[in-house]
Amino acid sequence: MTIRRLLPPLGAVGAVVLVIVLLLVLNSRSSPPRNAGPAISVPPRSSTPAVAPPPSASASASASAVSTPTAPAPPVSEPPATAQPSVVKVAVTVLNNSRRSGLGHEVAAELRAKGWPIAKVGNYRGRVAVTTVYYLPGQLPQARELAREFPQIRRLAPRFAGLPGSGLTLVVTRDWS
Repeated sequence: MTIRRLLPPLGAVGAVVLVIVLLLVLNSRSSPPRNAGPAISVPPRSSTPAVAPPPSASASASASAVSTPTAPAPPVSEPPATAQPSVVKVAVTVLNNSRRSGLGHEVAAELRAKGWPIAKVGNYRGRVAVTTVYYLPGQLPQARELAREFPQIRRLAPRFAGLPGSGLTLVVTRDWS
């Protein structure tokens, strides 16, 4: 009789443990911010970006969580290395997403030195795993040019709702050297 009385509470505890394990597994997956299109990974020391798979609804943890894609698609064709890009440099918002005080201003000075106008410098409180440039539709060529000039940029992604600034926004993390 006592075993029958223990079965319902044990079953409930087992169900709660199962849900917690499932949530941990889903949250440990890499996923770009909700409502952001596919991200483009910029491999180090290479000018060929790859397009990451679109996020699934179940893998989106939060709108501010961003991490590198896990399975890049085939590379996107790029112009030959000898061709000079004819991209107009647009204003860039630089946001510091690290604990390094003044990093945003340091990076803004580096961009300005190479001819990139700076719209704003500030901080970003969300989580971005690697230095990423976010772009508006039609600004992918400028984002690629910025990533080509600054190999510290490891990822390109479409802008998402709630990201401060407008146009190109560079979120700088501790990996900037």
